[in-house]
Amino acid sequence: MDMEWKQAARRAVHWSLPVGLTGLSLGWTVYAVGEILAHQAPAPLAYTVAGIYDAVWLYALAMETAHRRQGSSGKLPASLGWLFLVTSVGVLVTHGLLYATAVVAVIGAVVPAAAKATLIMAVERDTTRISPAAQQQIDAVRSATRDQVAIGRAVTRAKADRHKTAAHLEREEYTARGKAHKVRHAAAEKLAELTSEHPAADLPEEVPALFSDEDLARVLGRWTQEGVSPGVSPVSPQVGPVSPIGELAASKGEGHTPLDWPALAAVAAVAGVDTPEPGEPLSEEQLTVVLRWLRHSDNPPLSYRKALAAYRGAGFSAKEERVRKAYAALIDAEDAQP
Repeated sequence: MDMEWKQAARRAVHWSLPVGLTGLSLGWTVYAVGEILAHQAPAPLAYTVAGIYDAVWLYALAMETAHRRQGSSGKLPASLGWLFLVTSVGVLVTHGLLYATAVVAVIGAVVPAAAKATLIMAVERDTTRISPAAQQQIDAVRSATRDQVAIGRAVTRAKADRHKTAAHLEREEYTARGKAHKVRHAAAEKLAELTSEHPAADLPEEVPALFSDEDLARVLGRWTQEGVSPGVSPVSPQVGPVSPIGELAASKGEGHTPLDWPALAAVAAVAGVDTPEPGEPLSEEQLTVVLRWLRHSDNPPLSYRKALAAYRGAGFSAKEERVRKAYAALIDAEDAQP
């Protein structure tokens, strides 16, 4: 009962504006037609004709509304409705100009046109109303679509941020290398200048080579895990010169999770490459196979840091920059898969 009352209230609100405008238009038209005809005929007769005029117009509007709600074609009521609308607009404009002002004439012409427009809109909405169940399904579809679009945008922005961050890091690395090269060049020029100005018989030994990133990580790892020996500091001059190396063998310390080596052979066979062996140089395809095998050796898949630790723990060797680029390419390929 309460639901029916709410539906009736919503329906009354829906039809209130067209009904109110139609009533105002009919009353104004009766007054205007009657006053105009009263100058040509007795007042009772003039207002009777005006009432008949509005009655016919109202009946035409009712019939046109009924046909629109039923979806049928009512040409005669529609034609009469438009004819009476044009006539009423003309009568109200004439009445306003003769007995009032131009503003009144314009307002009088707008009222019946607005009544006709709101009536048509109300009928069209009433005839195309859908059921609550169908509306719920439509809302669910729209909500799911918006969720998919939002997730897609978030994934795309995350990929863009990742590529942008990688580009910034690469730019900083190249900038640092350029500055280092500039410093070395200036130092070499200064050394050559001082040597030519102040020659010396006994030259000092060469300065030991700097640590690479892998050397520093290895030394710091031994420092923090095994402790520092009393007589040796990781950064003391007692550490011998470290020559630059292209590949750094990974530590094979104990404690890492046993790996499924037959699975690596199977993955390599599917990829069409030779089975990668720890300690041997790897091609780009073999490196990707090893990273894919390590990444999916656990659930959820390993992150880059864990995959790098597992890579070194398994005994494979490669520069960290090369491993990082191969891992990023592997993630991009997985993201691109449907």
